[in-house]
Amino acid sequence: MAERSNAISELTRFWLQAKRKCLVYESFPVPVPYNQSDIDILAIRADMQKIKLPNCVSVGPRLIVETKDEHDWEPTGREFGKLLDSDISKMVGNSFIPKKTACKFSMLREEHYVAACDFFGCDDFDRLFVLHAIDSEVLIRHREFLSSCRIHILTIPELVTDICQWYASHPRRTGLRHTMMGDIWHLLVGFCGCFPPDGKSVR
Repeated sequence: MAERSNAISELTRFWLQAKRKCLVYESFPVPVPYNQSDIDILAIRADMQKIKLPNCVSVGPRLIVETKDEHDWEPTGREFGKLLDSDISKMVGNSFIPKKTACKFSMLREEHYVAACDFFGCDDFDRLFVLHAIDSEVLIRHREFLSSCRIHILTIPELVTDICQWYASHPRRTGLRHTMMGDIWHLLVGFCGCFPPDGKSVR
């Protein structure tokens, strides 16, 4: 049974478990001032190998993930770019936003960073944000800083394309049907022939 109702969260979990061979813990609670927050996904490769992102950057083997999907509100990602700009300014060159500071991207909070350190028993982990879209100019402007903090951004079109490429060469696609998301993927992409707008079928 899915623990979250967000489609990007479900696709991300499927991508981490089925393709990247990660063990996953969802909805890890993180107390914050006047509220209760959480880390959407904590993931780790049991063999302690690196996890390769679609842009070929290697991360992990420990990873915390925040997913955000507001495509029905602002599909271009420009607003997300402004919000990320604002949140990065609050980090003032540090690895996280200090405690008791409001932000949009909650996994940048010190509280979430400390909770992940406690969970993994070390600070050797990467942070991954999976978003519907993000202003590419903002990412270019902050690329060096984000990389130095082991913070990575992945858009859902990139993630879906990565799953499609993997699915196309999968040796036993029916094995994916053991999970709900895998079964949905196998039905829509494998049986119905749905594929991304680049026109390349994976059947």
